[in-house]
Amino acid sequence: IKVKGSWKNRHNHEEAASVVKLVKAIFKNRKKNESIGIVTFNIEQKEYIEDLLDFEADKYPTFRKQLYRERNRIIDGENASLFVKNLENAQGDERDIIIFSVGYAKNVYDRVVAQFGSLSIEGGENRLNVAITRAKKKVYVVTSIEPEELDRIENTKNNGPKLLKKYLQYVRAVSDKKEKEIKYLLSTFDSRPKADEFCGAYEEQIKEELEKLGYVVYTNLGNTDYKLSLGVYDPSLNRYVLGIECD
Repeated sequence: IKVKGSWKNRHNHEEAASVVKLVKAIFKNRKKNESIGIVTFNIEQKEYIEDLLDFEADKYPTFRKQLYRERNRIIDGENASLFVKNLENAQGDERDIIIFSVGYAKNVYDRVVAQFGSLSIEGGENRLNVAITRAKKKVYVVTSIEPEELDRIENTKNNGPKLLKKYLQYVRAVSDKKEKEIKYLLSTFDSRPKADEFCGAYEEQIKEELEKLGYVVYTNLGNTDYKLSLGVYDPSLNRYVLGIECD
């Protein structure tokens, strides 16, 4: 969802208003009473969205009742309430629908400043990954910027802002149903090893036996000090389906 928002006082009014409008639409049109979560990049945008939700509830009694029920929702003894959280606090929470407000936009000088809070620090891409994987069924991305407006981030030290740009390219392609572009962009995210690194004889024997059975197997997986011994990859699903740890 593209809006003409601006970045003032560390929040984006137009995006926040769009999020509130979307929440009301979901309340009205959802088919299976899906749960909702809202994720923002910074705490100021989080608090501003909460304020606008309350402001809307003060104006419309029906929405006030819906919002109260949603904020206090329990399903089978588990918390399924509507939440609004910033990037740092979203881990561990899943909802059927996630609304992701980017927030950052052109400032009063008509520029997008390449500063994205915790996303810009080392390891910030992990927080982005957490935010965009909270949804069980659907993600709505509300943004005031197009990926092309983030050209300056190519020179940034850390990967978070660069991956945000690629993610915005991806969600736009999905929204526009551009299948070839979707496939290409997904291929650029491919983290599978291009060649097998060293692994022990034991792991190699398991790999060979699995390959005889027709499976695609990679070894020594991971980009940290910890490596997973083997991963079975399904080309038709374009993802790993099984991890094997040798101890």
